[in-house]
Amino acid sequence: RRVQAEYTRLIWRASAAPASSETMTARSASIRMGARTSLVWCLLAMLALAGVAPAYSMHEDQAGSYDWHKSFLGEATQAAFAGSKQNMRAFVSTEQGAIGAIEFNTGNLVWRYVLEDGDVVDRLLIAGRQLLTVSSRGKYLRSWSMRDGSLLWELVTYTAAAPSADAKAERDKDRGVDVLPLGVDVDGDGDEDLLTLSRGDVALRSLVEGVAAWSAEAAAAFDETVRLHRVARNPATGKLIAFGVTEDDGAPAAIEMDPKTGEVTRKAVAGGNNVGLSDCPRGTTLAVGADGNVFASGVTADGAKTYAVDVAKLLSGKTRGAVSFAPVPEGIGAVGRARPVRGADAPSDVFAAGSGACVLVGAAGCALARASTSDGTLEYVRTWPLAPGGRECSAAVSSAFSSAEGVGVGAVTTDADAGVAVVEILTLDPDGAVKAVRVGKPVEGFAPSERGVAARAWINAYSVKRDGADVVAYRPLVVSADARLSLLGEGGKTLWSREESLALADEVMFARLPPPKTAAAGKADDLRVRPSFQESLRTQVLAVKARIKRATADEMAELTGLRRGRGAKLLPTRDANGFRRQIVALSPAGALTSLHNGDGRVLWRNFLGGGVDAQGKPASAYTYAAVYRWRPSRDESRDGEHALVMGTASDADASWGTKTRAVVVDLYTGEIESDVVLPFKAAHVLPLPGAAHEHAEHAHEASAALLVDATGSTAHVFPATPDARDAAHADRARISYYTVDQERNELRGYGLLPASVDKATGEAPASYRTTQTWSQRFPPEVGQIVGYAAKPANEIVHSWTRVLGDRSTLFKYLSPNVVFVATAPKDAPAGQSAVSAHLIDAATGRVLYRVRHADAQGPVHAVVCENWVAYHYFNTKAGRYAMSVLEMFDDAEHWKGAAVGELMWSSLVGDNETETVSSLAPPPLRIMGQSYYVRPAATMMATTYSAQGVTGHQVLMGTATDQVVALDKRWLDPRRPTKPTKDDKEEGLIPYTEVLPVFPQSWVTTRHQVAKLQGIVTSPASLESTVLFVAHGLDFFFTRLHPSRSYDMLDEEFSYLLLVVTMVALAAGAFVTQGLAYKKDMEKRWR
Repeated sequence: RRVQAEYTRLIWRASAAPASSETMTARSASIRMGARTSLVWCLLAMLALAGVAPAYSMHEDQAGSYDWHKSFLGEATQAAFAGSKQNMRAFVSTEQGAIGAIEFNTGNLVWRYVLEDGDVVDRLLIAGRQLLTVSSRGKYLRSWSMRDGSLLWELVTYTAAAPSADAKAERDKDRGVDVLPLGVDVDGDGDEDLLTLSRGDVALRSLVEGVAAWSAEAAAAFDETVRLHRVARNPATGKLIAFGVTEDDGAPAAIEMDPKTGEVTRKAVAGGNNVGLSDCPRGTTLAVGADGNVFASGVTADGAKTYAVDVAKLLSGKTRGAVSFAPVPEGIGAVGRARPVRGADAPSDVFAAGSGACVLVGAAGCALARASTSDGTLEYVRTWPLAPGGRECSAAVSSAFSSAEGVGVGAVTTDADAGVAVVEILTLDPDGAVKAVRVGKPVEGFAPSERGVAARAWINAYSVKRDGADVVAYRPLVVSADARLSLLGEGGKTLWSREESLALADEVMFARLPPPKTAAAGKADDLRVRPSFQESLRTQVLAVKARIKRATADEMAELTGLRRGRGAKLLPTRDANGFRRQIVALSPAGALTSLHNGDGRVLWRNFLGGGVDAQGKPASAYTYAAVYRWRPSRDESRDGEHALVMGTASDADASWGTKTRAVVVDLYTGEIESDVVLPFKAAHVLPLPGAAHEHAEHAHEASAALLVDATGSTAHVFPATPDARDAAHADRARISYYTVDQERNELRGYGLLPASVDKATGEAPASYRTTQTWSQRFPPEVGQIVGYAAKPANEIVHSWTRVLGDRSTLFKYLSPNVVFVATAPKDAPAGQSAVSAHLIDAATGRVLYRVRHADAQGPVHAVVCENWVAYHYFNTKAGRYAMSVLEMFDDAEHWKGAAVGELMWSSLVGDNETETVSSLAPPPLRIMGQSYYVRPAATMMATTYSAQGVTGHQVLMGTATDQVVALDKRWLDPRRPTKPTKDDKEEGLIPYTEVLPVFPQSWVTTRHQVAKLQGIVTSPASLESTVLFVAHGLDFFFTRLHPSRSYDMLDEEFSYLLLVVTMVALAAGAFVTQGLAYKKDMEKRWR
């Protein structure tokens, strides 16, 4: 973050507040009006009506017109299918802890359930017409209704609390989780059963309410610590088998149990030189033969060899010859990852689990392997090269599925050069063979810049009629490297796609759309959003009926649909009011997506994580974590819109083993304009004020910056052009930055050391050494840092004074260097907890103010704006959440007693002057504070900013219920009186109450929830009264905010044509009335 040491403020800035509207009524006993007088009065009446400010509340028919809510699932990790061909659904679980059902034919989300933070699904499968999930490392077993997603039953498989940190670490090591639907009734209760393994405990459970017939601590039956990985049922003997390895030397261990009672019948641990077996449960498979042979296969800990264990021989006591090893082929290399092939439904899962099939990903290639039915050794039936980047397999092998052709798997292979994906269907025969039954047509759209390689795949098999015969058709559901979820058809086409990368977006910002009548606007498709004359007329009629409460429910739905699907707000070009914008989202994998804020549709997308970087190395190695508004130095136009996207990656050739990729993207098209790889990891981006665009409209867009490397020793000029170097050399003395180190409980400030211009060439330096200028360490008694906040860059402030009710003034302290830091003792006993709030100058490290809140605890969420700070914490004494506000005012002697009239007169006579206030010599401050109770629990805070700063601020608070509430800053005024005086009322101060009111209309997200809420982003529209708002997480929610009401705008559906027709009709009526009045007057005179 760039922090300037000095700032300049204006003594007085003229402002025009919106005038209030008044309604005037005049009555007269008799008025004779001529034609021209009538016309003048009619025109004046129309102007008066046009000036009436609209009401603050939203009409019922406007709900959903300017806001939208998009729901997503995240990056899919597991999927299963159920239903007929016409009503087929895909049930998906994601890395972000969401479970949902997708309409298979359209890709629409039918229902979704979001698990709590940290609760991620380990297995998802369909058994006994139920959707089963196992999550949190086997702790939770749940059954879901496939129709509407309601929870049928839930079980907690273990609840024992760890008595110590060592015991907790011991339990966390036991990562073995397995669920095996048996497909038969083992315990004799008439229902199918399933076998579960979690933390070494094996249980036999019924599919009805998950009731356990028995549960056994299988791992505890051994004399040494054993990590169990897999469970199986021997069809020849009916016995249940669990397999794992010992913790000390990685020796294979097996245990056999009675299926009726769970009694241990046999157990064994292999002896001899059998060390080195992998302790990773994902790489272990159990192959079960029809003759009763059971073989365990996997990869050793070093990844150089595979092992095969004859479990039957091991349990019989012949441990010496029960284990065999084989080297991994050179074409695969050292195996880093291995996973068994399992099924998504009960029949295919039982068959696949018993086949011993697995997928191995090595350093040189990847393969699909299957355990031999004779000795258990792995046989490599398919091999593929690695995808560009050398980390992922170029083929995504699906889970097993059942079809008329048997149990099979699918492999979706990506050809990065051709930009296509090929689907191959393989069958797992009972005799151990793997056969290719079909190879589909290449599917386009898998170019590196579009979606990257296929990462995961699932196959839906269904029967169709072809030439009078029933044949099996296949439709792959694919997750690509950018997290996009797509359904591929057999004809080589993508049937539908879901932009799930938006659910992963960490960085979101607003950007302008291209102006009309430009090349970028010409490429945009706006025909489908332009309403026809009939649609516009129908909208006007329905809107009138809705306003007078005469519209039916169907008509209200039709009106909402017309407003959502058509209208000027959906045009892909910018408007004069700044309402139409694009929302740019960046995911860590590099998926850069642009959404239209009118309806949330995708305008363009670019996958930066695909292909190669400027050095020709894989772009997938980068983690993209920052996006900034940018203006290339060669772009002198006022119509361009660009962004700087930055990602970091490990590189042994770069300094300190890391590198940075800086990509400049055209936000109108999504195309990459420049791509630079820097040999260091950029930790701070400091925009250069001297390189800002000359136009005020683009003053917030940097064209040059200093990039500070992660070591904190050097700041590099980017781009290293002569103009950028000159700007850095000119701004060096007033640029500083700071870091917040929560581990060391310290704030540190840095500056740039002087560097001279090259005398030979006259060029300014390309880099500067940094030095620490100050530090602020908080002692243990004050506590640890539990929250911090700072002002945004280029904050817009309309007025630096506050006029009181008695016409005196307070002068705001508007330093951009103010940083808020909150500390609280860790694990403080009851009655001794406290939160300390600190206001620190980031340029000098000086503590401007400090206050302690007793009986309080963190976490603390705060927002800093203009001269005030609002922060949220928990009051332990009251058992309620609280908010406090601090306001800073310049208390210099020459400002005391200054009246607003004097300032206005100085401005009128031209005596207004500019005063520079430096952080090196700050003025005395006057701090006002107040605390309130608030009901919602906050998870984040933000504030609104308008285009010119005239409109009042709203404090936006993300709540624990994944919603956003807006609080008017007037409620957070520290000067709210308990008994308002006449001056207080004149100033508009609200009487003090200890609880901040939250009204129904205060909820910005209305009835919607933004699941896994991650951020709140606001941007001012060109119209002063309006602020654009978007909240993002698993979902995206957009709306417009009017903190001071919409005093300067008409409704977008305001019919100017109707206004013109009305004016013409009034004018015609006036002339007609003139003739009638003249005729009547003449008749009266002739009498």
